[in-house]
Amino acid sequence: MTLTFNSDKYKNLLVQYQPKLIRNEEENKKALAIVEELMHRSNRSPEEDELYELLIILIEKFEQEYYLPGKASQPDSILRF
Repeated sequence: MTLTFNSDKYKNLLVQYQPKLIRNEEENKKALAIVEELMHRSNRSPEEDELYELLIILIEKFEQEYYLPGKASQPDSILRF
């Protein structure tokens, strides 16, 4: 059986979770909590898979910029890394 992507269902998930660029650790923790919830859900729908992958990308982007040591890094963020 092939599952089809339902745009309305995905739209409802986006409204419910409201994913956006992650700009601080608090927003990152919230996104991680949603990812963990989706990760442990059995039989995720295609729409939930899409949201899951979107959140993973947003989290990775934030963590690469926030925790990656470099010129713009603060000493505390280097220690956390």
